[in-house]
Amino acid sequence: MTPSSQSRQSSRGTRIPLGFERLLHPQNVETEAPQSTSNQFPRDSSGQSSRFRLHIRQQPIATRACAAGEKDRRPIDPPPILQMLLVDFNPESEDDRELIQNSRYTVACLLYAVDKPGPNGEENLIHSSHMPENRKHRENYESRNMTSDNIAGEPPRSVQVLSGKTFVSPFYAPIEPDPETAPGHPVSHNARTVRSMAEISHMPATFFIFADLSVRTAGVYRLKFRLMDWGMTFESGKAQPILSEIFSDPFRVYSSKDFPGMRESSALTWNLRQMGVLELKPREGKGKGKGKAKRKAEDQMIGYE
Repeated sequence: MTPSSQSRQSSRGTRIPLGFERLLHPQNVETEAPQSTSNQFPRDSSGQSSRFRLHIRQQPIATRACAAGEKDRRPIDPPPILQMLLVDFNPESEDDRELIQNSRYTVACLLYAVDKPGPNGEENLIHSSHMPENRKHRENYESRNMTSDNIAGEPPRSVQVLSGKTFVSPFYAPIEPDPETAPGHPVSHNARTVRSMAEISHMPATFFIFADLSVRTAGVYRLKFRLMDWGMTFESGKAQPILSEIFSDPFRVYSSKDFPGMRESSALTWNLRQMGVLELKPREGKGKGKGKAKRKAEDQMIGYE
């Protein structure tokens, strides 16, 4: 077996697209400040001008910290929903329609812990995909299968803080599922802007939906989303430029005793479910939690501990 085929087989076995390992699990801890998303004409990671832009249609707000194991996992609420936009998108152009219907695009998701603001109010983000495992939790989890001596003699393991489906394929909607919250595509000075609700309602849209994300440790975090052409990455075996990236708003991960409960699902969530996104599990009404006062305060501002 050649090295390239071994790498390809390894990527398939871990369910991570080829070329995404370095993006999803950087070797060194990253610290950075969130970048502004106001630039309508971003450049990709190679420095070239890019027509692509990610827009977060639904921001994460809160979730409950989960322990090890699939049964205890709790999804981020509401599920982050992103839309891929194109500068000067023309709905009558076959080339543009082919671009937004291309199934080769993939969005990867990374987790960053939010540091307390510094003296100048700047916010530092620390890449937090993995952390050393708590020995007490490990002893409780493995007490039936291992002796304490066996556990004590082993080096600490690294556990994954962000779990679930951390990369997703696009979902193409032939018509806009929620015109009232739909963004316009970025436009240059010479391009016509689509403004009427009737036009927006009939515009196609491409979404990346993260319905299966969980966080293991309580705290305040942001998600970083990266758009790449996975098809080109898979064919070439090499990492391709990041076409667009964006940070989510800060969201809080609560301990089980402090979690205020699940929220009522948005119209966008319901409509995408009706269009065929079966991974979405819409909710009617609010879930069990600590009361309206706590939810209202948390909705107004996610603070720092």
